[in-house]
Amino acid sequence: MVHKIYVGSYTNSVTTLSFDPSTGSLQVIGTTEAGPNPSWVASHPTDKSLLFASNETDEGKIVLFKRDDDGKLELLQSVWSGGAGTAHFAVGEKEVVAANLSPPALLAPPNQPVKFDFPGTGPDADRQEASHPHQVAVHPSGEQLLIPDLGSDKVWTLERNGATSSWEVKGELKTKAGHGPRHLVVKGETVYVLNELESTLSTYPLPAAGAKESACLSLLTPPTQPAKGMLGAAVLLTESTAAFPEPLIYASNRNDPHPEGDSIAIFTTADSAAGFSLVKEVRTGLNHLRAVTFGGDEDRYLVLGGLHGGGIKVFERTEGGRDLKEVAHLSAGAVDKPTSFVVY
Repeated sequence: MVHKIYVGSYTNSVTTLSFDPSTGSLQVIGTTEAGPNPSWVASHPTDKSLLFASNETDEGKIVLFKRDDDGKLELLQSVWSGGAGTAHFAVGEKEVVAANLSPPALLAPPNQPVKFDFPGTGPDADRQEASHPHQVAVHPSGEQLLIPDLGSDKVWTLERNGATSSWEVKGELKTKAGHGPRHLVVKGETVYVLNELESTLSTYPLPAAGAKESACLSLLTPPTQPAKGMLGAAVLLTESTAAFPEPLIYASNRNDPHPEGDSIAIFTTADSAAGFSLVKEVRTGLNHLRAVTFGGDEDRYLVLGGLHGGGIKVFERTEGGRDLKEVAHLSAGAVDKPTSFVVY
């Protein structure tokens, strides 16, 4: 099966790629104007003909496209996100919840938009001078939103009001000062929080509000320590499948001075036989590895992009998911400044 990959970036376009696993071909087949900095792209949870993108600008927007049978995109709508620097959003059946960096807020439609302001700062004067929500993570139950706030060292918990169906802030998880929580995933009774400013991955028990850190592991193979400027970026969780029965967590690190580029760290989960532990660190040859997405049957492939160099690569999961093998590469410059992917 030939896959189509839609690439968000710090340009003015969403780029469409074609990936053929049988030949290892990865090539650009189209571009679609999307407004400035369409940095985050996501699909609708059930209607896969709908593709969304954010404009991470001073006037943040959410852009909606319709995909045709050939994968071409048609612009349907562009709406204000409620703030500036729309770094991330979550798409529900009938709503889009957007995280804006400035002012630090969350915008939750669908009827009258509801805006949440998150107060707080952290000890890093350059990165934590104010609250900076970086992700809208939907709890697997669908009943909660978890919002990692890099600026305030907190994860905010939101729940729906039963009477109005609107989201309300119900509590907060306080990470250690200076962690800078960026993204998270949830499995079972544990939330895994990627700490951007320390290149670590922390675990907390659920419910998240008021929880204390259970463990914290580096994204780098010990005894290596993060160099100045290194930043954690993305964290993904795989589900158990026939081909890959062991659920695993994959986290990316950016700006590594290592000659083989940035790395993907692979972890076992807290409820596994081995417990929460680092399995392997895989070098990617990419620089500023921010764009990371799974795709293909049973999430067999991991698509990676180097914002500052190395191009876009596809890795195949091997050894039951405990290792990665490069199977396709699109050279740097074919797509400028990739930041996110959606794979069909």
